Amino acid sequence: MKIDLFQYLANLAFIYTYGRIAIHVVPEILHHFLNEPIQWNKNLEKPRLLFHLVGLGVMHLVFYSYNSIEHSNLFFQILIPAVFIPGFLFCHFSWTAKFKVSFTGTPKKFIERSPENFKISISERQVTELYNEMVRYDLIDQDKTSLEDFRNVLLEDWGSHHSKLHLKMDGPSCREFYDYLTKTYPNNNMTLKNLFITSGLILRPDGKIYNYNTLKNAPTRSPVSKNNETLINIFKKLS
Repeated sequence: MKIDLFQYLANLAFIYTYGRIAIHVVPEILHHFLNEPIQWNKNLEKPRLLFHLVGLGVMHLVFYSYNSIEHSNLFFQILIPAVFIPGFLFCHFSWTAKFKVSFTGTPKKFIERSPENFKISISERQVTELYNEMVRYDLIDQDKTSLEDFRNVLLEDWGSHHSKLHLKMDGPSCREFYDYLTKTYPNNNMTLKNLFITSGLILRPDGKIYNYNTLKNAPTRSPVSKNNETLINIFKKLS
C-alpha cells in the first residue's frame, strides 16, 4: 500500500491547528454559557484570528489544489509543500511567546523596589532612649505618639503601619533634629524631604505636614533654633 506522505503530513497539520484552536476556544465558550467571566484579550485574539484565517486559507487552498490537479511533475511536487508549510507556520506562530509579546507589548522586567523606609541603623535601645528624651523635654506629643509609634516610623516600611510622629517643634528645631539624627546615625536612607514630607509620617503640633521650604531654609533664617541646646544634650547622650 502506497502512502501519500504529503496528505498524511497535511492531515496531521490540520489536526494540530484545529486542535489548538479548540483547546483555546472551547473553555471560553463554556464560561460564556455558565455566565462566568471570559478571559479574552482583544489585542491578542484579533491578530491571532487573522493569522489563522490567512494560514488556514493557504493550507486548504494548497490541499485542495493537490487533490484536484495533476501533480506528476517535479515542480508541482516541490511547490505544494513549499506553499503549504508557510501557511501552517503562520498559524503556529500565533501561539508563540514572540507573537504574544508583539501584540501585547514587551513584558516589563520585574524591578524589585527598595522598601520605603529610612533604613536607619539604630538599635531598639537607642530608639527607646531617643523617645524618652524627647518626651522628657516635651518635643513630642506623648498622648498622640507612643513608643511603638516612634519605633514604627523610624524602623518600619512607611506603608506597613498607621503610626505618626506628632512633634512639638517648629521648623528650625525640626531641621536641627534632622541634622543631629543623621550625624549621630549616618547609616541611613534619610533625606530632609523624605523624613518630613514624602513619608507623611511626621506631623506638626496642628496635625499638618511641615512646610518643606521652611525646613530647607531654616539654617539661613534661624541659625540657632529655640531647642538647640536641648537637642545637643539629647544627641550627646546617644552618641
